[in-house]
Amino acid sequence: MKSIDELIKDLNLNEELVEIRRDFHKHPELSGNEYMTMDKICQHLDKWGIKYTKGVADTGVVAIIEGASSGKTIGLRGDIDALPIEEENKNTPYCSQNLGVMHACGHDAHITILLGVAKVLKELEGELKGNVKFFFQPAEETTGGAYRMIQAGCLENPHVDYVLGLHVEPKYAVGQVGIRYGKMYASSDMITIKINGKSAHGAHPDEGIDAIIVAANILNTLQTIVSRNVGPTNSAVCTFGTIHGGRVRNQIADYVELEGILRTLDPKTRMFAREKVRKICEQVADSMGAKAELIIDESYSPLINNDEVVDIVYKNAQNILGKENVILEDTPDLSTEDFSYFAAERKACYFHLGCSSAKSDTVVDLHNSGFDIDERCLTVGVKLQVKNILSLLEK
Repeated sequence: MKSIDELIKDLNLNEELVEIRRDFHKHPELSGNEYMTMDKICQHLDKWGIKYTKGVADTGVVAIIEGASSGKTIGLRGDIDALPIEEENKNTPYCSQNLGVMHACGHDAHITILLGVAKVLKELEGELKGNVKFFFQPAEETTGGAYRMIQAGCLENPHVDYVLGLHVEPKYAVGQVGIRYGKMYASSDMITIKINGKSAHGAHPDEGIDAIIVAANILNTLQTIVSRNVGPTNSAVCTFGTIHGGRVRNQIADYVELEGILRTLDPKTRMFAREKVRKICEQVADSMGAKAELIIDESYSPLINNDEVVDIVYKNAQNILGKENVILEDTPDLSTEDFSYFAAERKACYFHLGCSSAKSDTVVDLHNSGFDIDERCLTVGVKLQVKNILSLLEK
């Protein structure tokens, strides 16, 4: 079997990856509307003779390379949607041509790396012991396309044993990666609290039930969930970003509505915190003569890496990039990532791929109108994921 470096050189892949990434970057599409993106992905797969199914979860693609002999099946995920952001990098030849839409989260790089891995492994299919499936996933930024792809059966026929994913990370330079054992990203629940009191003139508060005061007491008490009910080494966040209530300044408000989020790092804490929110809302409101209705809309699950798979990715990254360039991340992130749905179903590892130029003095973060990548990270990502897949197939 040729080395990965030899294959990349023989395929002239470095230049092609840049071309592919710039094409996707110029034509970003929002979640649920990735139709042209889907078609472009399929065009590359057709050109390389790779089998696929399109239209999975509406705009997703599932491709497969079947090895010459039976074995495990490895899944590789890349998200494909863009963000509603107007790009400011107007001086680049690949600036977004879709007004108000931009690949500000690096998903153009994720698509490209996935395609690069597919092209390399296609050259090796006669020597592979097992199969590789490629999940070009829509709607990561909004509706959790990972869940819908799983519901559509992407992890079966053949049954997937392991799943790998990565995300470009501007806080790391090209040639660096960040990785973490166990809890990596939080779960997210969207909270709405509806408080019903009783209206009265502001000069006669005793004749009403002030929904604003009830809301204030509920808000203050909810903060004790994190500060006094969740252990200090087990992070959680309970944040409210909107509050609406009242109509005029001299009237007791009879209705207030609050909207917020609950973020936790494991299923047990998630269930505990939800129930605690419910009890506080109902009991505080009841003690003040009001009624509180709690609505919880469940969003992403926590992303928890599998130690067995992390061991393999960690070792491969050290061998390819050098031990000094592999950062073992010591704290989880209270952000969310819908790769969590894959990690909940199969043994999985998700890691961060450095994408900043080592010469850069200022780092522009993800979801920023000035975000861009050092395109050398594309080849690094391909090398790492090809090696990770080969290691898992040999396991």
